[in-house]
Amino acid sequence: MNTTAKFLVLLDDMPRALLFDSHQCLLGEVIEEDGFIVENLLRGAKECPVPRDEMLLAIVPPPSPQRPVRCFELH
Repeated sequence: MNTTAKFLVLLDDMPRALLFDSHQCLLGEVIEEDGFIVENLLRGAKECPVPRDEMLLAIVPPPSPQRPVRCFELH
């Protein structure tokens, strides 16, 4: 099965980038050393609100409520 990422969620409390599909299901976490992958994903992305709070519940460990969570819609 080939699933395409639709949303990129950035957690600022510890630099993490997570990918979600069009149904807001967690696909995985971007693991990198230099930020190149996330930088490329953000080139055509548009910042948007997190579509559903349930997306944040899928993140382990959960993001801190005191830190910003940014969501981008990927094209």
